[in-house]
Amino acid sequence: MSKHLLSIIALCALTACSGAAVVGPADGTPPDGSTDTPNGSGSLNGADLNIPSDLLVNLESVVYDPSGETLQVEIAGLDSTPALVPYVRDPDLDVAGFQAYRIQEDALDRLFIALAKTSTDGSVSAVTVADGGQFNRYFAGGIYARSGDYDPPSGQVSYAGRYAGLTNIKADPSLTTNKLIDPAGSASVNWPDQPSRVEGKVFLDANFSKNLVNGAVYDRWLIDAIDTPIALDDVILVSTSIASDGTFAGTAEDDTDQKAIGSYGGVFGGVGANSVAGAVHLEDHIEIWEKEQEHGVFVLEQCTPGEPGCGTP
Repeated sequence: MSKHLLSIIALCALTACSGAAVVGPADGTPPDGSTDTPNGSGSLNGADLNIPSDLLVNLESVVYDPSGETLQVEIAGLDSTPALVPYVRDPDLDVAGFQAYRIQEDALDRLFIALAKTSTDGSVSAVTVADGGQFNRYFAGGIYARSGDYDPPSGQVSYAGRYAGLTNIKADPSLTTNKLIDPAGSASVNWPDQPSRVEGKVFLDANFSKNLVNGAVYDRWLIDAIDTPIALDDVILVSTSIASDGTFAGTAEDDTDQKAIGSYGGVFGGVGANSVAGAVHLEDHIEIWEKEQEHGVFVLEQCTPGEPGCGTP
């Protein structure tokens, strides 16, 4: 039994964990989190890294300016009319140092939320986008990119930083973080939902002599589902190869039974690969719920194990 099962049971006493609170992915979504799916064609600020399609999912392109706090998104979903849709900056939805943005054209349109971050040195960025579901489906995806060339160091290097995610678990509309336009007067079958967010930490070890990377997403919390954050299980990022261009893609597993629950990928950037950004796509990974999925991103910097923030709780 999950070490967090009791807290999830308490949550389910207040929400419909296996019912309407969770909707399925849009048509065309890879169903099993496999890394065998072909690479996608998404781009972030013009950079195309052939990100695995099971990470991109519905996301096609993003233009992100962290200093100007602007974000434009193209997603194969029902967000708005232009191909690249400008999202509105919303600090109320910021997660773990990631800037939040949103778009909802009217009360009966989907509410999309985006979480974005660029490394301190500006070399790598990552963005995840999702709506909370409407008409039994939701649209989502994650993307990452590097600015500049791949400049690997030698030997073993550690990375640490924060994680931010979005789920197809319905957010509690009574919370102050509710951003849905009031659909009063409309039939409830037409109402959209807001996605619940996830915050956490990531630690990676990379060996640039052997071109391998592995790590974990831990200290994870589901927020917005109810008024109290819910603890979630750790996720293992299983060892995988680093390609000659500094990218990697591998399998995500449950921490307790080593069951595959999704996939992850990323890219190293900066001088001596000082930074790394990536995305995670998880499914059927939280006990009690059914059909739940999570799309998360991380932006990390090199650190020394034992120092504050480097793999610490």
